Amino acid sequence: MEKSNQQIEKNVSASFAYVKKDMLMLNDAFSDLHDKVQHLSLNHAMLLEEIGKLRSELAKTTGKKTKITKRTIKKKK
Repeated sequence: MEKSNQQIEKNVSASFAYVKKDMLMLNDAFSDLHDKVQHLSLNHAMLLEEIGKLRSELAKTTGKKTKITKRTIKKKK
């Protein structure tokens, strides 16, 4: 049972339509992942900035505390 040229072309066209649909779905998935990675990158940058601010504030406060002079304690005999 041989298929006519028209039937073969129809089958090939349908196959390519499915491939095109799958490629579009993959493209959407990759675009979504790209957006999520960019969002995570932005959040990461903001967190690093906040950590830097907290570290500098901590350094300022601990720097003031370390400037306090130590007093000597005499031992009782």
